[in-house]
Amino acid sequence: MGTNPTRVVGYVRVSTQEQGDSGAGLDAQVDAIERECAHRRWTLERICQDVASGSSRDRRPALAEAVAMVSGGQADTLMVSKLDRLSRSVADFGALIEEARRGKWNLVIIDL
Repeated sequence: MGTNPTRVVGYVRVSTQEQGDSGAGLDAQVDAIERECAHRRWTLERICQDVASGSSRDRRPALAEAVAMVSGGQADTLMVSKLDRLSRSVADFGALIEEARRGKWNLVIIDL
């Protein structure tokens, strides 16, 4: 993975439209990512947000956008507040780790 990550794309997700409409879960995730970036003195380029199930990467366009950003060099690191916001599938998580390894970008999960 990269040696000096400084540019971050954050990814936040809630599972239901009701949670998305309330914003409470999303706000807490965004706050955690912003605090971590500030603590590490990293630049937060963008927050990508989905309201969708975490059971697979299908039907999560914001996750696809975030991965495209790090894969395309627009950011060095993909950051999420918690592992279950990124994936609930071991296979999908493993595939993301492999993409990060091959693409030489970082994956940071604040709270495992």
